[in-house]
Amino acid sequence: MCSLYFQALAAELPDASVGGIRPVKEWARSRFQAAASLRQNYYPSPGFWGEEIVYQIQVDRFNNGNLENDHLNVEEYQQTHQATADWFGLPDYRHGGDLQGIMDRMDYLKDLGVTVLWLTPIQKHNGSYHGYCTVDFTEVDPGFGTKEELKKLVSMAHAKGIKVVLDIVVNHMCNPKTTYRRPPNHYGCADALNNKNWKGEAGGSEYQGELDFAADFFPPFKSQFFFNRCGANSQSDMQGVGPTAVYGDFVATMFDFDTRNYDFQEIFTDLHKYWVAFADIDGFRLDAAKHVTEDFIAYFSTHIRDYARTLGKKNFFVVGEVAGPSDWIGRRVGKMYSNPQNPNDHGNVPASLTKRMWELKSMYLSNPAAAYPGMNAAYDFAHGGTAIDVLLNRRPSRALEDHFFGGYLSDIANQGDYRLSWNLLEIHDWPRFVSHDPTSPERSALGLSYLALAEGSPIIYYGMEQGFNGDCHFGNMNAGRANGEIQKDCKGSSHALYRQDMFVGGMYRLGSTVGAINKHAYIGKVQPTKSPEWTQDPMLNREHTVYKISRKLNHIRQSCKALKYGQTKFRWVSNGTNGMFAFSRVDGGYEALVIMNTDWQKRGIPELMVNDARPGQRWVNLLNVGEQAWGNGNGKLNFAGLEINGNSVMVLVPDYALGAYDKTLEAHLCK
Repeated sequence: MCSLYFQALAAELPDASVGGIRPVKEWARSRFQAAASLRQNYYPSPGFWGEEIVYQIQVDRFNNGNLENDHLNVEEYQQTHQATADWFGLPDYRHGGDLQGIMDRMDYLKDLGVTVLWLTPIQKHNGSYHGYCTVDFTEVDPGFGTKEELKKLVSMAHAKGIKVVLDIVVNHMCNPKTTYRRPPNHYGCADALNNKNWKGEAGGSEYQGELDFAADFFPPFKSQFFFNRCGANSQSDMQGVGPTAVYGDFVATMFDFDTRNYDFQEIFTDLHKYWVAFADIDGFRLDAAKHVTEDFIAYFSTHIRDYARTLGKKNFFVVGEVAGPSDWIGRRVGKMYSNPQNPNDHGNVPASLTKRMWELKSMYLSNPAAAYPGMNAAYDFAHGGTAIDVLLNRRPSRALEDHFFGGYLSDIANQGDYRLSWNLLEIHDWPRFVSHDPTSPERSALGLSYLALAEGSPIIYYGMEQGFNGDCHFGNMNAGRANGEIQKDCKGSSHALYRQDMFVGGMYRLGSTVGAINKHAYIGKVQPTKSPEWTQDPMLNREHTVYKISRKLNHIRQSCKALKYGQTKFRWVSNGTNGMFAFSRVDGGYEALVIMNTDWQKRGIPELMVNDARPGQRWVNLLNVGEQAWGNGNGKLNFAGLEINGNSVMVLVPDYALGAYDKTLEAHLCK
């Protein structure tokens, strides 16, 4: 068995432009088969992914645990400027974060209450720190570490009950030296390929260009047929919902995959089965899932889940980023606007999807955990945007209720279990939640509170629990003549502002709403330094309110069936901004009542409806059991003049659901 594995890995990468497609398919299949032959046991999937608490790590910016790999795969412009006194482009440098740095903080993540790590792409890329420009799908980027380190990281996480979801780039791959030998007709190409997709026809178009592959292009994908070849998009193309959003290149040198090609679907999927077999990965996050065809989503999701089942992972998770209208999400999630039993019974979907579903039907129906072809879940970006506005008093709380009972959410919920959705207030492509209120730890805590208590899995974007605000401190900069350029970027909307360093040796340490963290803000030249042991690390301060409330509510969520599994029922909303709202999470006979106050002042609590409001039935706040309410016999709770502080939350349960007091949390758990 070992010899099979090493033969598969030692084999020279097959070149599709030389030997054709068949050897590539055989090679891709042999890799995951060989990797699986060396393992006997795999970590089981959770029964219900909606109960998980997700922590997103931008690998380069989280923690530098290995100084020896800092110089590997660094772009030439960074090397050039770092050799001088003027560090132009510093925010977009590689800063040194790596897999070892994550392992060094695993106990910190466990303490916070995290149950899932979402790692931004770790496959070998073009040197860009973010990792979303993959050049080789078979290797870990050397600046992040090695495949063995990835395996060790996953094993360490599993030992602490934490699952690992890898972010993978499914829409494109990069090569700065590859160009178009023959330029495409951009819009004609996209329109033609889109028409074929909707008609269920294979093949290309006369409007496609022809690529001139560089010598170092990933050999297995050196085939014109694996790329759409429609040319680079504009920003409006990318953000829109026209054909170019699916068939155009993100930008020049980011070449868009032809995800309609069946050979490509098989090879790409097999290359990622390898990471499940080798490293025991628990799920994949599909980057830019909006920009690939629906039939690819169905093939990849179905085959990955089916393969994972053979390893004992009976509920492998596939979640995707679909930054578009609800119908675009619906066509990529769960049932995909189709009847899984009879794909001919469908809504507005491409014929290519229907055809693929017939071919996949027996496979996905055999999976009791996911008897459908699409992704398990997607982000609800609309929920996140609405929640941000409500929590920051930009919109009335009624907007949240409108979202939960509106057509957008129902489009998604009708395709699968909405509770599997991932909730966010900030991620690597969004500004920090408190970026416009950078001195308010109360706002940081309020945002984390909502994430922990709302329906769907919360995403804690790294550093949110430490009050990260994306604020540059101009008084503490040392980048030579580059200071002015960096200050200009800081006043703009650079994505680097969303991705500050979280380690003391980082060159791009931005601000925080927490004073103890904010004092470490600095931008400029550094001598790389390994972080202290996590309990002594000044960037991992656990004594402030923001961290404490996040930790407290994460653990409370894990103890309460209503908060893990319950659906949402709004109990109080208003048409004005700057106030209170309340909702229940209800799962069968379990209920938790959440009250939030976004005002800076105390607010009196009105009578609120709950399911169990029997006369005298006592409800208690898990965060302070001295705060109570009683059933009035008319379906409502009476709070007897109780007020809720500004920028705070209450979580009430019936007294018979009150669990033990946890001294480390300074709160009660659910029974």
